[in-house]
Amino acid sequence: MLPAPAYPAVAVYVAAHILHEGGRPTDALRKSTDFQAMSNMSQLYDIDLKLLRCFCTIVEEKSFTAAQAALNLSQSTLSEHLKSLEIRLGTRLCRRGPKGFKLFREGEVVYLAAKELFASVETFKQRASNLNQSTSYELCVGVQDGIVENPSARIHEAIKRFSEYYPNVRFRMEVMLGFQMTGRVADGMMHVGIGLKSEQFPQLSYEHLFDEQGYMCCGPTHPLFNVPHEQLTREDIESAVYCNRGHLEYYHPERTRHAVTCGDIGLGVQAQLALILSGRNIGYVLDHMAKPYIEAGTLRLLRPDIIQLINPVTAMVGPGAANFKLAQRFVDCLIDVHMELGDERYATKPTYVATRSMANQDRRIHTIKARPEPAGMKAAE
Repeated sequence: MLPAPAYPAVAVYVAAHILHEGGRPTDALRKSTDFQAMSNMSQLYDIDLKLLRCFCTIVEEKSFTAAQAALNLSQSTLSEHLKSLEIRLGTRLCRRGPKGFKLFREGEVVYLAAKELFASVETFKQRASNLNQSTSYELCVGVQDGIVENPSARIHEAIKRFSEYYPNVRFRMEVMLGFQMTGRVADGMMHVGIGLKSEQFPQLSYEHLFDEQGYMCCGPTHPLFNVPHEQLTREDIESAVYCNRGHLEYYHPERTRHAVTCGDIGLGVQAQLALILSGRNIGYVLDHMAKPYIEAGTLRLLRPDIIQLINPVTAMVGPGAANFKLAQRFVDCLIDVHMELGDERYATKPTYVATRSMANQDRRIHTIKARPEPAGMKAAE
């Protein structure tokens, strides 16, 4: 039987960062029974990669419960994986239990080293894929939640067109929260992302695909629901408790800081919609998601004639995409199929719009005149 694949020197790289302070092992770790075993660890096996991926998921989800759902593992199995990794490395990586999750310094080092390792593996796979196009490869694509359902999205057409040129490529696609998706593209864990631009990752390159638009809404039990349209003022809306999207809250940051208007946080469009429907808050809902609820009488638009949200949806790649032409080819397909929509891919701005500039990432509320220029591609005057 062939031995499990090993990855020389990488384990030593991780161990050296953990075991040494000022060039020497810490006293506590020197006395550890696992110190000798870890010092001699010169190979990294497939099982180690599996354990490291589990640990990275725990860190990124910031809780064992969330990591269980993401990995589809039981709590006992996940705990055993973490314990095995700690024994393998000879140090505790994090605290878990009744007091909650906390990442130790050693855990931070392991997490960063593991991310570098996985990014290096992806870089190798990308460069190797350029050698022979007849070989089967995998293209990892992340899509922000709420985008696939958008009528302007032509992601399925881009996949079909790409497959005509590269039939041997297998897609691995995942829908996730925006900050998770952009983070994984920036870390090299995903080749292409489709979602809103994030100023937190300046190393990413973006290509505009289409605009998504949303409207301020409230549920049937909210005090503003039955206020006549002509009596509903902008001041009424701006003073109401507001449900925001957390990491995506660039268009009304002042509401998240003000105790009177700071409401619930919905991480994901479905979560935010549920909070708005409850009547606890008002908030922006994407137009294609709001439509069936408006028709059912369980959601109301609040002055859509003057208040509207427009976001540019983009295709994004990290710096490593230059070495992986399949990622660039898929982005080209995304651009092509959405360009064929013509002006339909741009949203028309009304007189009052909350928008973000693709050029300089302004965080402001713009008062502008209606105009036909592509939304989000230029800073508002």
